Amino acid sequence: MKRLRSLVLTAATIILCSSYSFSQQLSSKVLLTIDDTPITVDEFKSIYLKNNTSSISVDRVAMEDYLKLFVNFKLKVQEARNQKIDTSAAFVTEYKGYINQLAQPYLTDAASDVQLLDEAYERMKYEVSASHILINIPESASPADTLKLYRKSLEARSRVIKGESFGSVAISTSNDPSVSRNSGFLGYFSAFQMVYPFETAAYNTPKDSVSLPVRTRFGYHIIKVHDKRPARGQVKVAHIMIRVQPNSNPQDAENARQKIVDIHNRIKSGADFATVAREESQDPGTAKNGGELPWLSSGQIIPEFERVAFGLTADGEVSEPFQSTYGWHVVKRLGRKMVGTKEEMLPEIKSLVAKDSRNIKSRESFLKKIKVEYGFKEDTAKLSLVQSIIDSSFYKGTWKAPVLKNNAFLFSFSGGTYNISDFTKFIEGNQRFVGQYSISNFVRLAYNEFVNSTLITYEESKLGEKHPEFRQLSKEYLEGMMLFEITNNVVWKKSTDSLGIVKFFEANKGNYTWGERIHYAVYTTNDAKVKDKIVAGLAKRKSKNISPSNYISKFNIKSQVVSVEEKSANNDNPEIASFKTWKNDNNVSVLDNGQFVVTEILKVTNGDPKSLDDCKGQVVADYQQKLEEEWMVSLKNKYTVSVDENVFNELVSQFSKK
Repeated sequence: MKRLRSLVLTAATIILCSSYSFSQQLSSKVLLTIDDTPITVDEFKSIYLKNNTSSISVDRVAMEDYLKLFVNFKLKVQEARNQKIDTSAAFVTEYKGYINQLAQPYLTDAASDVQLLDEAYERMKYEVSASHILINIPESASPADTLKLYRKSLEARSRVIKGESFGSVAISTSNDPSVSRNSGFLGYFSAFQMVYPFETAAYNTPKDSVSLPVRTRFGYHIIKVHDKRPARGQVKVAHIMIRVQPNSNPQDAENARQKIVDIHNRIKSGADFATVAREESQDPGTAKNGGELPWLSSGQIIPEFERVAFGLTADGEVSEPFQSTYGWHVVKRLGRKMVGTKEEMLPEIKSLVAKDSRNIKSRESFLKKIKVEYGFKEDTAKLSLVQSIIDSSFYKGTWKAPVLKNNAFLFSFSGGTYNISDFTKFIEGNQRFVGQYSISNFVRLAYNEFVNSTLITYEESKLGEKHPEFRQLSKEYLEGMMLFEITNNVVWKKSTDSLGIVKFFEANKGNYTWGERIHYAVYTTNDAKVKDKIVAGLAKRKSKNISPSNYISKFNIKSQVVSVEEKSANNDNPEIASFKTWKNDNNVSVLDNGQFVVTEILKVTNGDPKSLDDCKGQVVADYQQKLEEEWMVSLKNKYTVSVDENVFNELVSQFSKK
């Protein structure tokens, strides 16, 4: 979350606590009030458990301390509410965004979700080799046009069944742009590599069989399954490519081959693969990364490359040069991983399902359930009336919903009754999405979306009633955001005021002092004789109280042969960490460049005052704490807090029994 910080008493994740159970009677009792605002045991208990999950204390003193923190938190939230912080447009928009995210797990069918996860995992364990024929369906196709295309796909299938080769039928009928070079052959693929309906048909069609027409967003597909095999997992490789242009002359092609052979020999002789890839590879997308490609599965790359990549048997192994349609390559294997257990793969599968079109299946199942729950009824025959009132302005995005004489019923459920006028207003606001759809197709699709979005919105409004944990978490997000905003206004913004920081520092200088502090001089020279003279004269410099800068002036009369720098540091600084072992408080060392360094201890102090620059971070933190304390005093003076001691005693007793 971009704005919710690790604030006391706020929860950023759902933590299920089943160790403690409380009677409904106790949970509903009022534990405390702030002015006239009651706060129940259930609210305190929920937050207390979420912040004490590792070892829940039943010590009364600890619970009293926590109750004080809870009261402080609620005072701040009460002040934020009174200042109407939660009513600004920006606040409301951001809060709704969080709640929409929280609501998503409640707006799917749990049984369907489990089925999708199980199905996906089982499919990920296998790979299918298939070919297909695509009969494209334009967005503007009418039902009659769609039926003709369906029949066309059946005719293509019939030709294959009667003995024509799948490839020749694909070339003569398929609308897939790649058919001219692959005759419809797709190679091996696994789950999530094809659109969901296509994937389902491919996995459900037996080997050496041809599917019936399968509808996807692209059109109708006829699929022939050639083979099914255990999944080969994923491989991580780097490659070096020397490009060969299409229709290149024989000499250019031979030059490319010879160059990849030379590169391969360099690598065999010990050259670093990644370095050579950066220098030589003609694949601009990977050369800068040392030739490294993302993890690859079957079907994600051209077959000749895939064959070599998966054929390498060990990490670090480098292939012989080989040719593809793009040029010449050598490949180095970086890693290999197989399909793990379901438990290991579950997070990845959940992420893939959430992004995939199969997630629609769960949504459809959920919508079907709530339609039954809320008594959904509809009269779709009336959609023809809607089609009749739409004109050509619809395609320009300028159509306006007219006032209707016959505002007929369309659908109803527990959330209300919706007529044609409600739907036409929805269409008016969404006609920019019409694209190339025919009016009848768009009306049908728009109606389904209108119904679904209306049902989902209603269900969202009921989540708090149906799911107490959602209601509580929503409140925690709301109050967490309110706490952040008001703390930012009252404490954090003020603590960045430079004048305020200086004033606070000046008033509290005594709190900011050094511990043991070593003050020393560092003399640097290139001349060994000068170095010896510097060391020999240090005792005299100290006895006569000559400053280090004046001391070196006698060495620099003709030219500068020595420099000095005075420093101060804590006793753990590497330059002087061992100073207590130095003879006569000085030490001589030689740098890598041959310079001589003489380090002399000048004095050791304790309790020196720090400048503001030395301790600004601590000063700001202390200033924030002071502002916080002053704020809490003002809130406690402003609001009346009343704790029901009997209810608190009962709560402590319940914890103690667990």
